[in-house]
Amino acid sequence: MRTARSRTGLLSQLGARRPRAERPHARPAATQPGAARRLFLARVVAAALALIGAWLPASAAHAAGTVTIVDRSPKEDSGRWKLKMTMNYGGMPHLGHIPMLFSFTPTVHYERALTDKSPETPVLVRIPLQNQQGINESMDVGFSDSSGKVFAITKFDFVLRRDRGFEAGEYELVIKRASDGVQMGQKQKITLQGDNPVIDRRAIVFSGEKKKKDDKADKAEAEKSDEPAKEEAPEGEPAEGTAEAEAPVDDAPPAEAPPPVEPKQGGCGCRLSPDEAATPLALPLVALGAAAALARRRGERRARRA
Repeated sequence: MRTARSRTGLLSQLGARRPRAERPHARPAATQPGAARRLFLARVVAAALALIGAWLPASAAHAAGTVTIVDRSPKEDSGRWKLKMTMNYGGMPHLGHIPMLFSFTPTVHYERALTDKSPETPVLVRIPLQNQQGINESMDVGFSDSSGKVFAITKFDFVLRRDRGFEAGEYELVIKRASDGVQMGQKQKITLQGDNPVIDRRAIVFSGEKKKKDDKADKAEAEKSDEPAKEEAPEGEPAEGTAEAEAPVDDAPPAEAPPPVEPKQGGCGCRLSPDEAATPLALPLVALGAAAALARRRGERRARRA
């Protein structure tokens, strides 16, 4: 009988699996797509935890304690508003009185105006405000009693006045410690109720009714002013008599006038003596002399030319 032989020959050796050699171009496990994603997520989580860990102490240092206001919408009383507060320091203060800075930033102004639709009764108009400068008030908040014992919680009243720049409207309140600037509690919204001064927003209309009334009044005054003149007329009768009495004075002959002046006669403007005026032959003689002199000069000129 033939016995089965084990296949340990060449064929079996060729068919056996050999361990694969590491390929030089194979990617390491850290650079595979799945591993890269997991590594990225791990880095993001670590960064988030680091930010949270850094933010918690900073937020705890930025806002310390709590502040509670009994009435956030106080009403005006004689130009003042009173805020009743309860402050928790968040620990035992090192001093009995802590300087605090109260900053009120206006956000909405309550305007009372007369409009064309409501010319008699003021209308309340809420005007939003932006980028307004806050009104800062300083106050020492006491955390101790008369015996000097210090407490972590205190109650106090804060008074706002119109003469300090406050008006009816809405504000944002922020309280900080003056020493280190740490905010006490959270930012709070406050509404000051009251009546601000009335502003006239009505349109200006120019009409002639008032002018007509003024004309009538002027006429009445003119009539009143004419009445005394009429009443004074009888009293003026004696004045007419005096005028008549003075009239003959105007008819009196005037004073003697100066003697008349003889009119000036034309001529050269020179005056002759009575002797010269009496000799009529003076002028012809003068003319003959002038003619003789002229003829003599002509004869001399001709002789010179010859």
